[in-house]
Parts: sequence; C-alpha cells; structure tokens
Amino acid sequence: MTLVFGLSLAVIASAQSVGTINQRFAFTCTSGSDGETCPQGGRPDIIIQASDGNFYGAAQVTDEGVSDPQGGTLFKLTPAGKFTRLFTFTQGASGFPNGNNPVDGFVEANDGFLYGTTFNGGAQNDGVLFRISKTGAGFEVLHNFCSSSNCADGSIPNGLLLGQDGNLYGTTLEGGSSVSPCPSTGCGTIFRFEPTTGAFTVLHRLTAAADGLEPVGMIQATNGNFYGVSDGLPRVGFFNENIFQFTLAGEFTVQFKSPVHDTGISGLTQGANGNLYGAFENIPAGEINFFEVSTDGTDFVAFAPFTSLVGQLSIPSLFLASDGNLWDTNFTDATAPMGSVFSIDPQNGAALQTFAFDGANGDSPEVGVIQAANGRFVGTTELGGTISGGSNAFADGTVWSLDAGLPAPAPAIILLNSTSGSVGSTVLINGHNFIGTKAVSFNGVSASFQVLNTQFVSATVPAGATTGPIEVTNLGGTATSTQSFNVN
Repeated sequence: MTLVFGLSLAVIASAQSVGTINQRFAFTCTSGSDGETCPQGGRPDIIIQASDGNFYGAAQVTDEGVSDPQGGTLFKLTPAGKFTRLFTFTQGASGFPNGNNPVDGFVEANDGFLYGTTFNGGAQNDGVLFRISKTGAGFEVLHNFCSSSNCADGSIPNGLLLGQDGNLYGTTLEGGSSVSPCPSTGCGTIFRFEPTTGAFTVLHRLTAAADGLEPVGMIQATNGNFYGVSDGLPRVGFFNENIFQFTLAGEFTVQFKSPVHDTGISGLTQGANGNLYGAFENIPAGEINFFEVSTDGTDFVAFAPFTSLVGQLSIPSLFLASDGNLWDTNFTDATAPMGSVFSIDPQNGAALQTFAFDGANGDSPEVGVIQAANGRFVGTTELGGTISGGSNAFADGTVWSLDAGLPAPAPAIILLNSTSGSVGSTVLINGHNFIGTKAVSFNGVSASFQVLNTQFVSATVPAGATTGPIEVTNLGGTATSTQSFNVN
C-alpha cells in the first residue's frame, strides 16, 4: 500500500498559526554590474502538490531590472520549505531553445512526469510543451508551437490540464485559423497531447465569427465536456465574453454570450452544484463581477461588483475549497495594497474572509491558490518576501501557506476506467483530491494502490473482493463510487 505523507505534513502544520499567511520560501535575486540576476528564478507562478507530497512549480524569469525579463526556472519545494531548482531555461545562440517564460505551472500525468508549457521560446519563439521528471532529470521539449504552416498547430500556449482519459489538453492564445475575421496571428486552438504515444493533435481551431478568439481558463467538468472563456468579436471598440463548451467528439459551442462591454478576465471553475463560476469586467462601469452560470449556458447570475478589484486586466480563477466556498487571490486593492487571499459565498458572491499580505510574506499574488492535502492553502506571490543576502540582494516573490481553519479536502470519485475485472487486475480511479490517500477498498475489502496524482489512483483488485462500489479514503473523508465494480 502506498502512503504519500508522513512527518513532512506535520512540519508545515506545526509551524503555522491559524489565520496567518506564512512565507515558506522567498526567491532571491542579486543586483550587480551586469544587471539583476535570479538564479533560483523570480515571479513564481501557480504550483501543484504532486503524488509524493511535495510542491512543484515554475518561476517566470531569471533576470530582472530590464524591460523584457526572460528565462525562468522549474523547482520543487518540500512541505518543510526545502527548495530544489530542477531546471533553468537558458538562452542559446538564437533565443531560448527549451522555452522561455513558463507561466502556467505544472500538470502531473499518470506516468509520474511533470508537464508544462512556456509562453515564448522554442524553435519559433511561440512557446513549447515540455516534460521533466520530479528529480529534474530528463527534460524534453515535446512540441514546438507554430511548427506548422501559418501556425496551424497554435501559438502561445496558455493553459494545460489532465483529462479524465489521462491525456493532456490545453489552449493557445493565437495560431490556428487566420481566416477573417480572425486576426493574421490566428484565433487560438484547443489541443491534446497523449503521454503514452507522444501524439500531439489540434482538436479545434477557433473561428472568430462563430467561436470567439483567444481561449483561456479551460476546465473539464464532471460531465466530461470542456468549458472555457473566449473573447467575442469587437463591437463598438469592446469585446464581450463567450463561455464555450467543447466535446471530445469535436463539437465547439458558445453556450453563453455576455452583453457588450462585459469582457472575461478569469478562467472557469466548477462548483459543487455543477455550475460554472468566473469573473468579467463591466468596462463602462469600471467594475469586476463574479458570476455563476449553468453548463448549458442558462441561469446566468452576476454577483454584486467587487469594485476594489477595478483596473486589473485579469484575475486568477476561483477555487472550490473544502468549506464549500470559492477562494481566490487579489493582486492589490485599496484595503490590501499588497494583495490578499479571500473567499466568497457561491450562492450570492458575498465576501466571507480576507487575509492580507504585508510584503514580508509576499506582495502581489498573481495566480490563484491550491488546497494541500492537510487543508492548508498554498500559493505564490509575484513580488515581496523576506531574505538575508546582503544589501545587493532582494526577494522576487514567495511561496506561502495559510491555515484558514479549513478541514482537509475530501476525495471525490468521478468515474472508473473499467467497471469489471478479475482479482489482480488494475483499475484506474478518476476524481479529485487523491493526494494523501490512506486506503482504497473494493466493496469493503482493502486493496493495494498507488496515488498517481491528485486526479488518479491506480488500485489492484484484492483477493476476496466482491461486486460493489469502490471507496477511496484520505484525511478529509471517504468517497464512494456511483459505479459498481463487477469482480469476475
């Protein structure tokens, strides 16, 4: 039986008081005669908690003090705060061959590798899809975007997710179709990468008139379909927001069009009720609103404006936490000039809790939060932090944690890759919050298992098992499959 956590979780728990944002690591940069260098990286992006219990992420740059910072690093951070740099994106004779500016973090796939994208760099300087092991070995560029004629394979990747089938899915801001009214740079794409075969496939090229352009924030909902946000065609100088659905059969549908002047500024998340949540900016009013809408595009509700967020071009996607509320970070506002972590009620959008950064623990959180297996929030800030490195050194962002008094997130089972098998066969269980899994059982009979990532557990049908549901247990509780597993 594979248990993911031991004493390491106790370390991060005992070192933190409830309601306090604590710095776990600060990225150090040094000013010198050649400029400002950041060997550990700077401006960290969103992180993940992987199957081994450690946190993995990307820092966007390795230089500062210039108009166009470049480079970036990939790193590991233990729950106790030990930092390991896994990889550095370096410049070659003609650009950054392995990628430049990794801005979307990692996905841990079922093969145990970490996958990610870079915004720029690669053979055409339009970004890459890459893979690396959790030890930092075996870095490999899997796809250079804009490799096809007219960037038909996409350009500037801006999101990656692990699908229910174990494949990777993502979007690009540009590339794909450039047929008018798409701009010459293209309207963007949806793509798939299969880790088992190495196959890269463009699943859809957006066309502005029907689909919008520049897809962002795509998720896969529990019904198996993908949902995201695209910009509608400009009208009177402004865009409207489209919420789209994409099926694995290749059908792209705009489910909802917002009124003119309401432009999407975040990706989507799915609530416990199955509805989608996100944010848009009402440009004439200068206000940002969170919203709720069903997956079929009906029952759209705009919550009361968050006027304190006005002026931001984008905000992170909301996150459904173990208290049933939606959590996010705020880059900066009048009441929390260095940013904050906050929660809202998914029923009415009312603000519930707010925790402000003070600079010493970070400044300007640019991306959202994750909830670790012990219930604590973990995230990053783009600036700030506390270091000791001399007068020429400064902090360029932090990894932080927050105990908001929430319970550990309970597991959820979405589907089984097989609903029948014999003793000794392997079953893949798909769902959420599987990091820290303590037990798996087949109709009450304990089974050996391996946590592959937060979305997948691989379990072996045990001797003595009989037909019935599968259960997965972690620190937050037990999930029972709605599908019955038939033991042959």
